[in-house]
Amino acid sequence: MAEDLVQSYQSNRWIDRLHAAIQFVLVFLILAAVNYIAMIHYKRVDLTRDRTFTLSAVTLAYLEKLDRPVDVIVTLPEGSNDPFHKEMLKDIKALLREFEFATRNKGSNKIDVEYLDVYRQTRRAKDLGIEQENIIVFRSGTATPRRVFLNELYSSRDRESREFLGENVFTRSILELSESDHPAIYFTTGHGEMSLTDFSAGRGASQLFDELDLHFDIRTIDLTSPEPIPDDAAMIVMAGPQTRCLPQEQEALKSYLNKKSGRVMILLEPEVDHGLEDLFFDWGILADDVVVIENDRNRRTQGGDLMIKSFHASHAVTKELSKHYLPLVSDRALSVRADPGRPIDDSLKVTELMRTSKDSWGEKSYRESYRLNAAPPSLDENIDLLAPIMIATIAERNVDSSLGISIPGGKLLVTGTANFVSNNHIHSLGNLPFFVNAANYMIDRMASLNIPSRQIEKSKLDLSLEQLLISRHLIWLGPPMLIGLLGLSVYLARRN
Repeated sequence: MAEDLVQSYQSNRWIDRLHAAIQFVLVFLILAAVNYIAMIHYKRVDLTRDRTFTLSAVTLAYLEKLDRPVDVIVTLPEGSNDPFHKEMLKDIKALLREFEFATRNKGSNKIDVEYLDVYRQTRRAKDLGIEQENIIVFRSGTATPRRVFLNELYSSRDRESREFLGENVFTRSILELSESDHPAIYFTTGHGEMSLTDFSAGRGASQLFDELDLHFDIRTIDLTSPEPIPDDAAMIVMAGPQTRCLPQEQEALKSYLNKKSGRVMILLEPEVDHGLEDLFFDWGILADDVVVIENDRNRRTQGGDLMIKSFHASHAVTKELSKHYLPLVSDRALSVRADPGRPIDDSLKVTELMRTSKDSWGEKSYRESYRLNAAPPSLDENIDLLAPIMIATIAERNVDSSLGISIPGGKLLVTGTANFVSNNHIHSLGNLPFFVNAANYMIDRMASLNIPSRQIEKSKLDLSLEQLLISRHLIWLGPPMLIGLLGLSVYLARRN
């Protein structure tokens, strides 16, 4: 009988152990299943007041279409004692974490973020080709890496950061990397235009070609040809024509702008009869036959070149130049402004982008000043064009569809100077940024993201010395006293 009890006890013990093992396995499988389901179908809720951790719908739409992985390398060093640096690193980490979550698919991310100390991780930095800290590098495949500097991430007012622009800048950088094709830009020939294969200093533009060839497919076109402008032409550029354009060339540009919603950039030079008056009139632009005279010494270089420092502060083409005080440098210029007598057209928007100082004017009798022993030019208010003189103007047309939707139409940008893209000027201050920004804007590569910036809210608590001492004692003594009162209440309750 005793043996039967022992055997029964042992068998029950083995059964209990088996049940416990089975329960452990079941609990493990349930937890694994829950984690697997949560990894695939996860939900995050942003409870912050200003939706700090929520990407805009525009960004999410672009990230959803991302077809290849992007690596993001952040080289901001950890452990800085600078409060602004700490806050900046916090903003960047929080934003990039959202980019990672937004591109997560079955446990893997299309955007992978790495934090790199270029001075401690020297081998890794060398492999990545990064030698500078305080930048953010976006890399994807064989595409040219995109570098973002810290001053691009914040907008300032009164020497204080007011808005965080990180989402807009990061999204644009990812889009630039993910573009598999390079838009085709056609440069016109046949009128002595500046050549992209010319290495001379004054009329050559080979250095501009070197810059553009990284991101665009650069080609040439002769508008006198009977062949129509190719359908793949993202933009036509006429850089410094020296002779008058033929009527059929002007008509070809008109047709391209109106029927194909084309994009045309024309860089004019003084004293040249361009023959494009009808085209400019249709698009609300007037190019005056004058030469700009600048008397402000702060607006001229030591060599006598013009320095154009006044820009349209909110337009995408010139906003960065205005923000960073980057002047455009060129030898001479003529006036290109909005035509006051342009036809009334609600679909046309004309914007003047840059201008000279109040001490300048547009000299109409400039040809007389070239004569031997001629007096230096002087302002004649009855004849000359009064300051400020507009140097660049852009005209944009929107087409309203039958559904009530405004569709972007053609764009025409005209500048009163072409020399700023020459080999001896292209790398002067704001020259290259202006041309690149203009090209990107014309072909809708920038400024169309419409991603709102995030306001930087700073909370400040002002306490007197007495209030600070009281708060300090409350922090020190408050928790122990609260725990003691709770213990005393429990003791009294049990006693009664």
